[in-house]
Amino acid sequence: MFAALALLAAAPQAPTTPAALSPERLQADVRFLACDELGGRAAGGPGAAIAAAWLEARFRRLGLEPLAGAWRHPFPAAPRRIDRAACRLVVTGVGDEPLVVEPGPDLLPHPTAPTGTAVGEIVFAGYGIHAPELGYDDLESVDLHGRVALILRWEPGADDEHSRFAGLTLTPHAELARKIRACQERGAVAVLIAPPPGPAKEADAFGAACWPSFSPYARALEPLVERRLGAREREQGNLTPAGVAAELVASLQASAPLGARVPVATISRRLAEKLVRAGGGDLRRWVRETDEAGLGDGFPLGLRAELSLALEPPARTGWNVAAVLPGADPELRGEFVVVGAHYDHVGRAGDGRIWHGADDNASGVAALLAIAEALAWGSPPPRRSILFLAFDGEELGLLGSSWFLASGLVPPERIAAMLNLDMIGRAVAGRFHVLGSRSSPDLAERVERLAAGLQVRPDFEGEQFFDRSDQAPFYFRRVPVLFFNTDEHADYHRPSDTWEKLDYRAAAGIATLGWRLAAELAATEERPAFVDGYGRLDPRFGAPPEIPTPFPLAFEDRLDY
Repeated sequence: MFAALALLAAAPQAPTTPAALSPERLQADVRFLACDELGGRAAGGPGAAIAAAWLEARFRRLGLEPLAGAWRHPFPAAPRRIDRAACRLVVTGVGDEPLVVEPGPDLLPHPTAPTGTAVGEIVFAGYGIHAPELGYDDLESVDLHGRVALILRWEPGADDEHSRFAGLTLTPHAELARKIRACQERGAVAVLIAPPPGPAKEADAFGAACWPSFSPYARALEPLVERRLGAREREQGNLTPAGVAAELVASLQASAPLGARVPVATISRRLAEKLVRAGGGDLRRWVRETDEAGLGDGFPLGLRAELSLALEPPARTGWNVAAVLPGADPELRGEFVVVGAHYDHVGRAGDGRIWHGADDNASGVAALLAIAEALAWGSPPPRRSILFLAFDGEELGLLGSSWFLASGLVPPERIAAMLNLDMIGRAVAGRFHVLGSRSSPDLAERVERLAAGLQVRPDFEGEQFFDRSDQAPFYFRRVPVLFFNTDEHADYHRPSDTWEKLDYRAAAGIATLGWRLAAELAATEERPAFVDGYGRLDPRFGAPPEIPTPFPLAFEDRLDY
């Protein structure tokens, strides 16, 4: 009973709703973002650049702080291509001459890892797993400081239903992001990842599916889109086959954000076996003995690697705009509540028609700004920090949110929860959808309680849209999420999505709920516990990916495990 009273006391009450959350303020911001002069705010375009500068100015005026010293954070808003002349792995110590490996079946960059050059001794670090609760640790016996780590995919006995981990179900220990983080924390300057002998059917470096130079999928996409995308759909949605194909490839490249700070590449099993053999080991025997005994010990290979990863400049650059309201609690201020909304839309056609994007998603951005002002100028200050993120590139396949996670600026384990606002302007009879509540046990109860007294009514329907907005990448990194949305309508992705059609009173109610929710999440001692309520994580070994991908992928093609 006392805990409930404390929560109620921490939540802002209806009579003190700030003026920033008024329908009139939301309408003014929507009218600006959806005006003709911004030209539909296509990601990376001039209209989006104006919107980004305007958002930065608004955040500055509120007295917020930039994230990691910058308000605007760039990311590739088009497919990335490998610079084949500058990308290579050179290993000395294998033979009389250096071993030079160029991009192809034996070497590929991970698409979300940093580029650059790293030099160091190669240390074989097993599966790269630190799992003391299971009595297993590949990393305890190796020194990775200043070295290049060579690790294997998945986990011991991944194809064994009786393995000590979870049988055929891969555990979080198998996630590449977790392995990379463990290697980074121990000082590794780069990471090489190989498929292990035994369970892996595919021996080549994985990830070819996402690189246009090597992917049969990517090469087939444009003619496939040409056949399947009708003329009416192209005209209504301002789409071209080439543009859609590029969006699909770019979204696949961003689909598994590692949050890496060091270069990461995948290599073939045959190259990994060659390197381990040159270092005096036998990779097949090591895997067999480790899988049987359940104990993994890495060892230095006595080889020196120079890994250079280089990509061609992207054809288009998007910009996330980020601002921080610092937390006041010295123990909790290192954690973040994220409030996000995408500000891009689909631009204009060659004939001059503009897709205004008033509901999609000027409405969500207006709510984001209103919540930021209400929290920045309210009291008491939050205990946790609150990060306000205006994403670019959502319409291109959730690029801004995925690349934010790839950047490692805020590791997912430091994000207490994420609230996404996308298309909140067309409520019918005050109803709107709340998606994502199954990502934490008490989120639905929080929403219903905090909505009391508002002239809007949340429901927990519309989950079919879960993968289609910026909370989804956070969920796949095990962050509790909520997504507020008022559903599609006849003007969705049409030039007719204009400012005068929105219900600003309902949008203000939804924004007020977002304010109350963010304030409570930033104030409470305990953060929401994440649960995989949608059954999308911890995949079964060999099963096709459950993550959103533009075309069917084999299990070995996925980039996150």
